Amino acid sequence: MLRTLSIAWAQLLHQKVQTIVTILGIAFTVVLLFMQVGFRIGLLESSTQFAASFQSDIVLISNSSISFSFAVPFSERRLNQALAFKEVEAVTPIYATMTSVKRLEKQPKFMASIQVIAFPLKPNVIDLPGVIENLDSLKGNNLFLLDRRSRSELSSLITEVKNNGKVSTEITSFGFERKRIDIVGLFEMGASTYYNGNLITSEATFLNTFGLGSGEIIAGLVHVKPGVDVQSLISRMEAYLPNDVRVMSKKELIKEDKTFIEYSSPMGIVFLFAMIFSIIIGIVILYQVLFQNISRFTKEYATLKALGYSHRFLVNIVLEQVLIFAISGYIPGFIISCFVYNALADVTKMKFLMSFNIAIFILFLILLICIVSGVIATNKLKEANPVDVF
Repeated sequence: MLRTLSIAWAQLLHQKVQTIVTILGIAFTVVLLFMQVGFRIGLLESSTQFAASFQSDIVLISNSSISFSFAVPFSERRLNQALAFKEVEAVTPIYATMTSVKRLEKQPKFMASIQVIAFPLKPNVIDLPGVIENLDSLKGNNLFLLDRRSRSELSSLITEVKNNGKVSTEITSFGFERKRIDIVGLFEMGASTYYNGNLITSEATFLNTFGLGSGEIIAGLVHVKPGVDVQSLISRMEAYLPNDVRVMSKKELIKEDKTFIEYSSPMGIVFLFAMIFSIIIGIVILYQVLFQNISRFTKEYATLKALGYSHRFLVNIVLEQVLIFAISGYIPGFIISCFVYNALADVTKMKFLMSFNIAIFILFLILLICIVSGVIATNKLKEANPVDVF
């Protein structure tokens, strides 16, 4: 082990420029992998953060919805029917739609794709920073909370609320009619690939502003009593309720939504293929570098064979070089990726979080790429013939 490691280090130090170039190439591959994984996780977490904020064990959605990200409204009567079960403590209707918000600039510019969320003003409905603290502020007509993590187009509104506690603006309501509203507070959720920000209001304001019937909701939260077997209750509710709604646990709802986004939505498929191609590119880059490195030392390897060292001994030298490259390239790649994640989170207002699991996954992935490349490249060692030395 020590002999092969010393030879591996000696070869790397002998060609310092080539070694540095290789490490930089691996660092680039590490950053590329972090970006692809970060984009994928950012897409999934940002797209499901609304559902993840529900404070209930059971959720009802329309059976026509392909996923909660593309939820179809259904009758609130189905939610009220859930009260027939004694294990159910309360139910809460959830409303949502899309609108456009006028910015504070003098030009009448609107920013599209803003999600409006509404529910009865009571605690234990949505768990998001700033919501509970501002519930009382929404007890009035045309009052809204604005997502402080909306994208930069809404920064002037956010700043005005921070400075003065309130700002008046306009939104498009039913039939694209402009309606004056007051933003009286801030909460924190974050943008997604579908929306550039979010607004929260009361059930009454939502129905009045957007001209929707009070019987249509996009989700129904079922709050169960302590100690209830949730899965058993879900099974019985599924048998009791008509098949135009689906009864799911919160975890099942989020899991299904992520699966749809990752494998069925165009953006998810693009990120999946991008990650696969990043792995292939990493293998090709490192293979070429190792192949050239072995080619330069063919005579030296042949000499070691002539001295009685086995083919396995030479393979260990190459694989130890691979591990050195992997660790040396991973460290700067990880540091760069942390800065890039922070920059992307600040610009996009989506969830780009450098977690321990992501860091370990990429480390494992780069080690796998390097080992696969090294194993392929060691075929070149077969050309190291002791006869060539003489």
